[in-house]
Amino acid sequence: MPTISAVALPDHLDEHGLRDKVAVVIDVLRATTTIAHALASGATCVVPVASIDGARMIAHDRPGSLLCGERGGVKPEGFTLGNSPLEYTPELIHARDIVLTTTNGTRALQMCSGAAEIYTGSITNLSALCGLLRVQQRDIVLVCSGTDRMVSLEDCIAAGLIAQRLQTTHAADDSAMLMRHAAEGAIDRCGSLEAAIASSFHAKRLVDLGFSDDVRGAACIGACSCVPHFDPATGEIRPASLPNASHA
Repeated sequence: MPTISAVALPDHLDEHGLRDKVAVVIDVLRATTTIAHALASGATCVVPVASIDGARMIAHDRPGSLLCGERGGVKPEGFTLGNSPLEYTPELIHARDIVLTTTNGTRALQMCSGAAEIYTGSITNLSALCGLLRVQQRDIVLVCSGTDRMVSLEDCIAAGLIAQRLQTTHAADDSAMLMRHAAEGAIDRCGSLEAAIASSFHAKRLVDLGFSDDVRGAACIGACSCVPHFDPATGEIRPASLPNASHA
């Protein structure tokens, strides 16, 4: 039986140990939620970039692309869109390349470039993601992006829910079991998944910035059927081909 493990921060990764494994990068608030939503809304691809200057250069070299992202939750000057999934409407982004830089998620993606396959996970695409991982039967590493290099409760909850759903097909190591217990405990303590996500430090900061709808939307299981796949060779994230069992 393949294994599933987890890290609370990308800095905890053994990057050399990713070889032949599937990495799932998680940034619930909000990069990986936004990426899945953007692709589901018709974007051609998402190009994750670690730095603002790097994103500006890549967008300049891709005619017709949209320069998007955030720093500290806020859209940088000159960017077309920020990091709110609600901004990524089909009318604005259909058939466009999205060049995206965020504080946490895009950095985590770049750090996973040595993995055999790289997907992005969130709560909104949890069902489709787990369906894909279940049939692949490969060792998995869940990579929580964190917030400003500190552990984020919402990412750990998502990782725990993934480990929970894959318990019949993957053997969880201690790190994945800790995430699962943390998720179950937080949801039980708060009374619901939405309340557990909203209780996190990062969620409260986003609410203060006016993004309460993003926090609520990020807790909706099954809201998105897209599983983004990152190819480091091209630098692009595109929708993965899903098996028929992906929503089981």
